[in-house]
Amino acid sequence: MKRIFWCFLLILLIPLAARADTRTVSPGGLTDALAACADGDVIELTDGVYGEDEESFPFVIDKAVTVRAAQGASPVIDAPAFKAALRVEADGVTLEGLDIRFRRTGIYAIGNDMTVENCMLSLADEKWRTSSCGMWCGGICRMAVRSCAFAGCGISLAGPPLSEKSADLPKLTGLFEVGEDVDYFITHTIENCTVNGKPLFYAVSLPSVTAPANAGEIIVCGCGEVTVEGADVSDCSMGMVLAYNDSVLLNGCKADRCGVFGIYVAKCGGGALNRCSARETNHALDIRASEHIVLRECSAADCDQGLFFSLVKDSAMMDCAVTGTGQGYFMAGGSGNTLLNCAAVRCENGYNLQKEGHVLMNGCTAEGCTVCGVRLDATPTAFAHNTLRDNWVGVMAYGGVSFDVADNLFENTKCCALYLRDIAFSRFSGNTFTGTEQDGVLAVGSLGGSAWIGNTLDAPMDLSGADGGFGLAQ
Repeated sequence: MKRIFWCFLLILLIPLAARADTRTVSPGGLTDALAACADGDVIELTDGVYGEDEESFPFVIDKAVTVRAAQGASPVIDAPAFKAALRVEADGVTLEGLDIRFRRTGIYAIGNDMTVENCMLSLADEKWRTSSCGMWCGGICRMAVRSCAFAGCGISLAGPPLSEKSADLPKLTGLFEVGEDVDYFITHTIENCTVNGKPLFYAVSLPSVTAPANAGEIIVCGCGEVTVEGADVSDCSMGMVLAYNDSVLLNGCKADRCGVFGIYVAKCGGGALNRCSARETNHALDIRASEHIVLRECSAADCDQGLFFSLVKDSAMMDCAVTGTGQGYFMAGGSGNTLLNCAAVRCENGYNLQKEGHVLMNGCTAEGCTVCGVRLDATPTAFAHNTLRDNWVGVMAYGGVSFDVADNLFENTKCCALYLRDIAFSRFSGNTFTGTEQDGVLAVGSLGGSAWIGNTLDAPMDLSGADGGFGLAQ
């Protein structure tokens, strides 16, 4: 009877097995093969370049298939600018033996249980470095990456794409969440991979981790104490991804020319970054949804964006320097943060504080900023002993909140030294204005009955657009 049962079961399984096909394709045939495939199929690529002249990018993989090099073949997938090479949407996709060259993203993955083995991923042209990424893994779990080599790029881990459910959640970029589920970071297997010829270090769920200084990329998630000394993770996508750790301590680390973030710290409970730096990187040092973090003597130069706090609490940047960036220092959505003795030189906006809780900004310098030295956007701030020199606008303060602005030097402002718009009751005391080329103080809307006491002006105030002026002016 048992023999009859097993024979019957085998007969049932034969049609299922027959449904899985192996398709061998050459350049010009991959787009059609992916459109025609079914779950379980294998697509084997012969030699040649799979480029935009004959194919449609990105290659969308929405079935649980295997795409691999044919035996003895070395196929090259060469993606155009601004488009991903492969977009993996289905769960259970396998990629093997592929040479993937890209000018935006190599593999854009939003499907779970993906396997990538023996692949080469490389930034095809350095001029497309900004916002480039070898593997962008958005809200996926249980990925396996084995024996892969990354050149000029690496692996980026994030939460899922933004949706209607993302409104109150921390954002990583304008397209993705930071990631509220720790499984997006700790359920992967990453083994025997290299970044720019150096080991890719991945550690998860350990009580204590010391990352090696010779790593090409460092990913540490869900751990207790994390220490990194003297690592150079330059020319990567995200040089470091440190998420869901109890504390992090980074000393003397460098992350130059990274496509997305140089050093990324998210959902961490405390720690310090000392003397860490980034040059010619998209976002230099980026801290998100964390608390009790201190940046000391850190720097960013010639980056798109400099030192970032987003939804960060009770943290500080001290003795840091940013030169030649878009946003020098950025804070948004956090509370209880401090800027102490920091410098922003030749940025667009030296300091941009948006809708933060109360901030202390003391002893800082903004010099030669082409848009604004300091923007205080709906951020109540104690602003004291700072120097604003050679900026187009010195300080912009607005948004219906209170400011204490005391003992600051506004020097050689090109347009407007202090711009006020619709503020709550604030105090301005002991400030000195010198070398102003146009407006010393320009006010628009309500001043909330603010106090103007003991300031030294070298140009008249323009209160023609204000509703009522200062409540106390001496």
